[in-house]
Amino acid sequence: MQAATFLLTSAAILLTPGPTNTILAASGAAMGPHHARLLPLAEALGYALAIAFFLAVAELLAGVPQVLPILKGVAAVWLVASARKLWSLPVVPDMPEQASAFGRVLLTTLLNPKAMLVGTISIPSLMPGAPVIGLLAFIGLSTIAGFAWTSLGAALPPRLRRHSYRLAAMIVAGFALAAAVSATQ
Repeated sequence: MQAATFLLTSAAILLTPGPTNTILAASGAAMGPHHARLLPLAEALGYALAIAFFLAVAELLAGVPQVLPILKGVAAVWLVASARKLWSLPVVPDMPEQASAFGRVLLTTLLNPKAMLVGTISIPSLMPGAPVIGLLAFIGLSTIAGFAWTSLGAALPPRLRRHSYRLAAMIVAGFALAAAVSATQ
């Protein structure tokens, strides 16, 4: 029963719009599904690294209340930088832009608060005897969700696709503002 709850919770987390999903959809729209096909793997790698870190230090972090606001502040700074870069990207990037898109998705996922939620709450409470299985299941689901977000972006009408990075920049800037406000509270 807990495994089913974990899988449903994970799916809900991964299907909720956020900075990583916004970038995946925008990249699918701007680059097309063929050129954006490796980006879900960047998401999976980012979640694997971040969640493994949070699983390893979850008990230590519980006793240090300053960590969460600091992480939110770092995420806010990264999201502002990412939004600025997205605003200036061409709609059909060349190969160097594809490589930078991989890095942008990876770093955005590493700093995504969803990873902290999964590594400090979801896996420890719903998969306490099997954290490695929980991590692997989440990574598998994140890869599927990443392809879904990329495909969703690629399925947008052409007249919307040409504005995908600028729309994504505005959305990511909104997430940056939310993270900054949350970090100060």
